[in-house]
Amino acid sequence: MEWLQKEPFAEFPKIKPGSIEYRDYQVNLARVAERESTLVVLSTGLGKTVIAALVAALRLDKYPDSKILFLAPSRPLADQQARFLRRVVDVPEDSVVCLTGQDGPAVRKEVWKKSKIIVMTPQALQNDLVQGSYGLQDVSLIVYDEAHRGVGNYAYTFVAEMYERQGLHQLSLGLTASPGHETEQIKTVCGNLRLQRVEIRDHSSPDVKKYVVAIDSEVRYITLPSEIEVLRDILYELLKNYISPLQNYGYSVPDPRRLSKKQILDLQSQIRKEIGTYTRPPRHLFMLIRNLTAALRVNSLLEFIGTQGLTPTLRYIQGMYEEVRNKKGSKGVADLISRSEFRQFENLLQALIAKGHRHPKAELLLEIVSEQLSFNKDSRILIFTRFRDTAIEVVETLSQLDEARVSRFVGQSSRSLDKGFSQKKQIAILDGFRNNEFNVLVATQVGEEGLDIPECNLVIFYDCVPSVVPYIQRRGRTGRRTPGRVVIFVARGTHDEYYHWSVLSKLKRMPSTLRDLGTAQDMGVSQTSLDDFEEDTGTIAESLPPTTKRRNQRVRLIVDSRELSTAVARELARLDVDISGERLQIGDYVASEEVAIERKEAGDFIQSLIDGRLFSQLSALRAAYRRPVLIIEGEQITGLRAVNPAAVFGALASIAIRIQVPILWTRNAEETAQMLYRIAVIEQREDKKPLRTRTAESRASDAQTLEYILSGFPGVDTVISRALLEEFGTLERVFTAEEKELKRVKGVGPKIAGTIRRLLRTRYPKSTRQ
Repeated sequence: MEWLQKEPFAEFPKIKPGSIEYRDYQVNLARVAERESTLVVLSTGLGKTVIAALVAALRLDKYPDSKILFLAPSRPLADQQARFLRRVVDVPEDSVVCLTGQDGPAVRKEVWKKSKIIVMTPQALQNDLVQGSYGLQDVSLIVYDEAHRGVGNYAYTFVAEMYERQGLHQLSLGLTASPGHETEQIKTVCGNLRLQRVEIRDHSSPDVKKYVVAIDSEVRYITLPSEIEVLRDILYELLKNYISPLQNYGYSVPDPRRLSKKQILDLQSQIRKEIGTYTRPPRHLFMLIRNLTAALRVNSLLEFIGTQGLTPTLRYIQGMYEEVRNKKGSKGVADLISRSEFRQFENLLQALIAKGHRHPKAELLLEIVSEQLSFNKDSRILIFTRFRDTAIEVVETLSQLDEARVSRFVGQSSRSLDKGFSQKKQIAILDGFRNNEFNVLVATQVGEEGLDIPECNLVIFYDCVPSVVPYIQRRGRTGRRTPGRVVIFVARGTHDEYYHWSVLSKLKRMPSTLRDLGTAQDMGVSQTSLDDFEEDTGTIAESLPPTTKRRNQRVRLIVDSRELSTAVARELARLDVDISGERLQIGDYVASEEVAIERKEAGDFIQSLIDGRLFSQLSALRAAYRRPVLIIEGEQITGLRAVNPAAVFGALASIAIRIQVPILWTRNAEETAQMLYRIAVIEQREDKKPLRTRTAESRASDAQTLEYILSGFPGVDTVISRALLEEFGTLERVFTAEEKELKRVKGVGPKIAGTIRRLLRTRYPKSTRQ
């Protein structure tokens, strides 16, 4: 392979001429990543997507009939990557597609077949793999954007496992600006995504330095005015009143001014476990749980009033009232808003807002933004805040400046007070910022990760973040091609100050962690130097995917589409269960025409008991299926919430005796999947029961009725009946079709086709008539 290094543009096979500016480190990293599955750690703004495009081009050149799969965590990010790849990779533009959960499963399946480069959200891909809509055999490269997400049950981990099983020409590339500050965390990501090598570059790397411009960074410390300190004192007194009973009962609790959210949650967990040890728990334990729930809200109010502002704090309070009105709030929240100290706090807050008082951050923000726009009227300014209520306040504040054209940039939300922005609107706002329709963008977390936000002259942290990842991503939004400036607001004596010093401490540890990662012999990953590019020693093992059983030999389950994203569905896929996803009215899993299963995680079981869903769901399940089953998943069921264990045991007894639904217990998702698998084996292999869904007659749609009628034929389940109706359109056309026409439908063999035709011609025996 010839690697041409003719500036100013990179010349690669399958890369459009003049589309990518040549940079040493990008070419070097692409060369390494093309040899071996690699995690590339590269600071924000240094062109991780360019490296992915170069590697993709090399793989398409090597395997012309293969596909490239690019995964991105959100739809706006996926759309952005697809547009970039269409612009630079030399393939037909219509063969580069973007697929997300907004595209239906049938659409995704059809588009997948015809496409060369597929950019997807990982959850949509996972759902398709779980259902077996298509496989990864033809994929010669998977790119995991924002690869630090590849931990726990995030969809990246399941995709990597399926690729390892199925891929014929496997190569994976992970991209991240911030893999974490702990060696074990980075090692976990590499293991989960099957990445053997780690390549690290930052602004000080020898092959990066010449492309980096200066970033002027400053911290502005802010002293809170006496009016806000008075509000905080009221909250601290409230907090003291809530935690003093815990001290009276012997629990170790820090001073209210040093009490953290984590400490409150730990105390809650401790007391809930204690409740679970009693058949009849002492009443004071429930009172303590209520107090700690209220203390959590007081802690949040302290953060809002200290770091966000007066109006955002009032909006937060309005949200609490809405929770209680809608009966979604806990007893702790209801108790908090009934206290005289809380009403005193709220009245003083409203009075200060009415008099025009604001958090001192607002005045400082006006000063800095006005100064920047006066110095350079063409400036682009990006302001980050953690909360969408604060984003509203910041936009209103900056609207006072004639030269500021401001837009909020937030994600979607289920909140009734603020639904946020759809992904389509997010893309439109970014285009407006890029085209200078807006020159100031006020963004929450959605603006931190990966999105191609145009070069910014000034980035302002309106508040501090508790994690290294968003800190690095925020800072990387400036200083890409021209010198940039970062200003960080820190309110003294508040959560801001704690978060700021915590992140700085983690940042100091990160370089040594990454160096250790590059040199440690037991990590299972390796790191190259600039002298290691001469010889290609990497090989990619090519292995055939495991042989799968014929479709009609596999156990089958109909799974509610809302369950497809769960760990249970992933475990079922690992067991080679043939999964058909659909929106079920009743139950979560259907194993036959007689057996349907409702699955409840232990916490959800308790919540559904509290909000009244449980008994109506199980009664409907019992009415629709002859043999319903309830699976409760979790290590324990008592002590999870402040619910008397006697009430839990009473509910279990009522389910088993009165509603007559058997209860099965599993500890985790893996055991649940095994249980579902065994139920399906008994029904389908041993008892030969057909697989079909049932619904209450009054709620069944015409489509469901047609499927139900057709699935009455022996061997025809819901999946096959749906395939027949999709092929022929009506029952009449199915019933008049010839046997050879029926056999063209997937899942219909000679036996089923012959049975349908025979029964349609069979006369009803006289001896059975009434």
